[in-house]
Amino acid sequence: MDSIIKDFPIGSILLWETKENLPAKRNIGGVELPDPTEDYPINYVLDGQQRVTSIFSVFYEQIEGNSANLFNIHYDIKSKNFISMSDIEDVVDKKTLPLNLLFNNHKFNKFIREMQLSSDETNNVVELQSLFQNYEIPIVTIKKKDKSEVGVIFERINNTGTELSTLDLMTAWTWNEDFHLTEKFDDILDSLEDKNFGNLQSSVILQCAGAIIEKTTKKKSILELNSNEVRDSINILKQSLEKAIDYLSTQFNCISGDFLPRVQQIIALCYLFSQVNSLNIQQTKCLNKWFWRTSFSNRYSASTDKKMDDDILFIDNLINKNYSALKKYNSEVSIAILSKLKFSKSNSLVKAFILLMAQYQPKDLITNSNIDTGKALSVYNRKEYHHIFPKNFLQDKGYHINNINLAMNFCFLSSSSNKIISNKAPSNYFFNEIDSDEIFSILNSNLIPNNNLDLYRNNNYEEFITERAKLILEKISNLTGENL
Repeated sequence: MDSIIKDFPIGSILLWETKENLPAKRNIGGVELPDPTEDYPINYVLDGQQRVTSIFSVFYEQIEGNSANLFNIHYDIKSKNFISMSDIEDVVDKKTLPLNLLFNNHKFNKFIREMQLSSDETNNVVELQSLFQNYEIPIVTIKKKDKSEVGVIFERINNTGTELSTLDLMTAWTWNEDFHLTEKFDDILDSLEDKNFGNLQSSVILQCAGAIIEKTTKKKSILELNSNEVRDSINILKQSLEKAIDYLSTQFNCISGDFLPRVQQIIALCYLFSQVNSLNIQQTKCLNKWFWRTSFSNRYSASTDKKMDDDILFIDNLINKNYSALKKYNSEVSIAILSKLKFSKSNSLVKAFILLMAQYQPKDLITNSNIDTGKALSVYNRKEYHHIFPKNFLQDKGYHINNINLAMNFCFLSSSSNKIISNKAPSNYFFNEIDSDEIFSILNSNLIPNNNLDLYRNNNYEEFITERAKLILEKISNLTGENL
């Protein structure tokens, strides 16, 4: 209201004109709209719903129920401010104009007479009426566009600054009195939260739905999904996601969404478990090789929808016991890449590297006890990781922090053992703190090179990074089934 009397723009209203009768709510500010006339175009408000509701409800005279006080806005003639009905008691002279009189000239003029306004006050409210009655709001009407095109248009020109998600549109397409897609997704996310995957984006869950219903993850196709099929698939979608996460946990120790190397992987797994309940040994081996190959690659960095649709075809082949499609997948790491890889939670290769270490049941360097990888992987906790060549030791040697925090310089370690090692040189703690009888098996369990202990006696950091990268690449090759 304040923007309007100051002649500030409040944005345009975006409408979609169509003859398609979607199951949408037909009310504005508590007022039920009439059913559309048969064969007459319907206008759906795509952008500007809050503005339409505010303006209509403020000026409409017959709103009843809970919305009455919410939209009963008055204009304080003396202070020239807008106030709600609940604040009128605080007005000293009680000269307030209900805004819903501004478009009813008869009641407006009667108000002026009965309030015995002064000349200046009369001019004030007359000018106010003129400002509102002459204010223009741009209307943009989209015509002859289908649902998928409308979705793209909305995302590109939405002027509220809030990104419209595919879920918002799908909620509108599928809504009825007994089904609200957003609520169903909240229920799914609550279930996934119990499995530490509650941070999964709604767009990914929709892609899972698209994969299950139409074997595609493309947004245009998702927006064209039949609303009945979406509603009917919700339970299988939830169950398949849960099975996919359970598989990630049992097969790869991936017990948190924070450590899933590529979120796209869960879509293929969800589709898989929407089709089958279990796999045989050969299928499991093939699927696991696919997981590690996609984890240690940049497969999803471009043309992502196409790649995910290809994953669905791979899964279909897997189900039919055709394993030849695995040849299309390749890891994309090398000694050079691994040697320069920075330890960062957001890096997909680092996530894959951490999962790789977790496969080998690492032992604590100092106590030789099993590392609780579940604790370290359930929540990202920097204290559960350790610089093999300690940070302070390397800084004292003049190494830059970027070269210190290399992924190849990290392993699992309890916080208590980390304190024992502190800033000691490898030449010290490797031979004074690590059990000499078990040092080879301890290092082996942590994927730390153990064939040349002189690396540690001589504190040779550069050679250590190279040798560990070679070892890690060998372990990756073992899991992906590729030849070095």
